[in-house]
Amino acid sequence: MAPRFVYRLLSVVVSALPLRIRRTLWSYLLRAGAERWSVDGVAQRIPGGMFIKHGLTRPVEAQATHFVGTHTSIPVPVVIDCLTVEGRTWIVLSRLPGYNLGDRYFDVTPEVEQHLSSQLSRMLTPLRALPPPNNSAVCGFDQGPIYCARMAFGGPARGPFENVESFHRWLLARAGPLKIPAEEDAEQIRETIKRAHSRPQRVCLTHNDLGPHNILVDEEWNITGIVDWESCAWMPEYWELSKGTFLLQYRDDCWDRVMTSVFPEYSEELKAERYILSYRSCYW
Repeated sequence: MAPRFVYRLLSVVVSALPLRIRRTLWSYLLRAGAERWSVDGVAQRIPGGMFIKHGLTRPVEAQATHFVGTHTSIPVPVVIDCLTVEGRTWIVLSRLPGYNLGDRYFDVTPEVEQHLSSQLSRMLTPLRALPPPNNSAVCGFDQGPIYCARMAFGGPARGPFENVESFHRWLLARAGPLKIPAEEDAEQIRETIKRAHSRPQRVCLTHNDLGPHNILVDEEWNITGIVDWESCAWMPEYWELSKGTFLLQYRDDCWDRVMTSVFPEYSEELKAERYILSYRSCYW
């Protein structure tokens, strides 16, 4: 992998080329990469310390990645190129050093948890301080609909929403009538949700899929990259915590502890989210 400035220079050079030449270049490197490395989802490693995301991807991922990389110190890939040809988007990104945290997940110790949480807290603070384009709207990075598995698993994007209050109303309507077991205190559960949704919330820029599968670390567990900004959105300030611990494998284990350590002030909102997820009628 080359220094970051090399990839930035490459992006300037590539942007000056005609679309036909860019497509030919990346198609050639895509084939060369497929002969040497296996594909990872929609991402294919290619020669030159880069990878290409193509197929089920959208230009807004490139826009969000570039924005985060130029407005914060979070280690993200350099966006080298982004082109849409015949309805398919290709995003060319620089590779980052390190290992996928998801591959080393079961090696995480309590000391490593603390190290990860302190790094994330430091990295995410400037991101969350960025002013939203619309002071109150809950929306995608580009102010359009939100692509979020928590909101509509495998379904279309939702929103945008005028404000946090309208987002919460939609969230409860989407869940349907809560099926609370008779042995549970239904009044207390509904009151917790109401109280959490009534708290004032800032709208913050949110990765919206912040799990071990999207974090890179080195041998000393230092974070070397946060990747896959395709779901990046302007969300209520607690959403990074609730969405980051949404997947079953991340609840009530070390990642849950890492994230709650980063965001200890949102315990009420997280409790409300868990109630909604546990007792909702609609799962999709």
